[in-house]
Amino acid sequence: MQFLTPQFLWLLLLGIIPLMLYLFRRKSKTVNVATMVFFKTLAKEHQESAWLRRLKKWASFLLTILMLSLAVFVLSRLIATQDDPDQYRTVVILLDRSASMAVTDSEGESRLAAAKRILRERLEKVPDEVGVALIAYDVRAEVLQPRTFKRRELISQLDLVSLRPMVGDTVAAFEVARLIAGLEKPAAIWHLSDHSFKEAEVNSGTDSGIAIRELILARENATNTGITAFQIRPVPLEYSRYEVYVQLALNEAAVAPLTSRLEVSVGGIPNQHREIDLNPGERFGLTFRLNGVSDQLLKLNLKTENDVFPLDDIVTIPLPDVQPVLAAWIRPDGKEDPYTRLALSSIQESGRFELLKGPPGAWPLDEEVDAVIFDGWLPEEWPEGIPAVVINPPGSSGPVLARTLGNPIPYDSVRVGNSDHPVLFRVSSSRVALTQTAVFQSAGSLEPLWLAGQDPILAAGEVKGQRLVIMGFSPGASERLPLTASFPLLMGNALLWCVDRSDMRSTGVELLSTGELARVRGESIEWSQWEGREMASRKRPLRADVIEMDRIGVWRTFNEKGELEQQGTSHILSSAESEIPIQLSSAGNTDDAYFTAAGGVGGKLKLWLLFTLVFILLLESWLFHRHAVY
Repeated sequence: MQFLTPQFLWLLLLGIIPLMLYLFRRKSKTVNVATMVFFKTLAKEHQESAWLRRLKKWASFLLTILMLSLAVFVLSRLIATQDDPDQYRTVVILLDRSASMAVTDSEGESRLAAAKRILRERLEKVPDEVGVALIAYDVRAEVLQPRTFKRRELISQLDLVSLRPMVGDTVAAFEVARLIAGLEKPAAIWHLSDHSFKEAEVNSGTDSGIAIRELILARENATNTGITAFQIRPVPLEYSRYEVYVQLALNEAAVAPLTSRLEVSVGGIPNQHREIDLNPGERFGLTFRLNGVSDQLLKLNLKTENDVFPLDDIVTIPLPDVQPVLAAWIRPDGKEDPYTRLALSSIQESGRFELLKGPPGAWPLDEEVDAVIFDGWLPEEWPEGIPAVVINPPGSSGPVLARTLGNPIPYDSVRVGNSDHPVLFRVSSSRVALTQTAVFQSAGSLEPLWLAGQDPILAAGEVKGQRLVIMGFSPGASERLPLTASFPLLMGNALLWCVDRSDMRSTGVELLSTGELARVRGESIEWSQWEGREMASRKRPLRADVIEMDRIGVWRTFNEKGELEQQGTSHILSSAESEIPIQLSSAGNTDDAYFTAAGGVGGKLKLWLLFTLVFILLLESWLFHRHAVY
């Protein structure tokens, strides 16, 4: 037993009063009366021996002391001290509401619904004298109910907890729970989730006086394949053609290898499909191309037999409208290479680039550009904030350390340093013959891509956050390069890599993860989500300039004229959340019996004490006052 408010125990000293009354009773007096008839009748009803009267006297005294003690115990909040949180002053409920809690069992009950049901049953066994707080968490923790003794408020907040399709951050949520539990110790933290943190580093941060109870609600078996990564970008120099990268994963707890089907549709029309064989715990990257125009809806749908988690199976995104790269071509007057001009004109016709041309006298430019091409010339003061492509450098400037060769050196072939670099994407290096006109250093972060003899002749890298491509050759003087398709591709790849349009924001479509905060502008926002086989849209006014990605789907913002301001898409895309765990055995979950065991008296001693007090009053009245004379 334990008293939560022992400061009231001093009231037990009031027992001295009935003790004094029973020990020091007034002596009987002799009084003359007119008749004894009445007293003789009364004596017949109370004919008792002396030992019985003495016994009843002390029994009455003990019952009086017991009633006083019970009243003091109620004020002192006596609770049962069993091996459960009923002995604690505080219980903090940490409830997982992340995406994986949507997994259902064979009866169709989700993990979140099961957790709420078990909590309602378990809270009935917690004494009213124990304060309970409720925290629900996903990517961030939210205190839904501060510490309270009012069970109705707590249950109403528990009923309002709903699933949020986001990643769960258990460690951050535990820190919040630990802070609340530490306000009034001893305390216990109840963690209900399909993932355990008992073996995680959070245990090392547990304070003394704070116990952790866990109920793991994972299924006994679960199979899930999900889309864990996604990227889309336009194919260089090809109009209306996109390259898509998708990463698929099968949870490690899956029973056996299986085959998944990835269905791709553009604008509601099936485009292609792929069959992928996956092993448990395997991640598989897939790259494919498709045709489409901007704003057409691309849908990827991953289908797997007996998949228990559908939230990570669909990715929907409007095809991005790629903004052209604005580049400046600076070359000395009268030294324009016609082959370089032809290559730049061809990539300009693709619609991916816009080009400004000018002599060295036009530098620095008044107009802001995405990249600059220095062809046979370098500025004295290097522009550090602009990505640059340097062709045939005449000397050194900034990070470019080069010198011109008095006698250019022709090479029938080049050696490839890194064929997987984006600058060499689709470039046929084996058919290239070059004439080296400059020697430069490729130390540091500059990576040699082509080598002529022992010297780098093409290099790319990042120097102090600035992307740089250096070409130590003259395209016009080279034998097998300027009139092949490789040179325009090389120039286009170099510009695209320097500008780095991999960020979807630069294409007008923001690809965000659920739980992220996005800065928006406009008067209203429209969310489009899949409901069955149809895309349903809902529009509501914007009340702030920052919104949370709290759902899966496509969103668009509009100004007061109804014109489109922004658009983006929100998905889970998390390998951690798609890794659906299983319950290895009920014995492994040491707290399972604790949460589900049928309780008896539990901690509700207050009601039992009050009922006992009333019973003693009735018993004492029946034993000692049933023959009272009024």
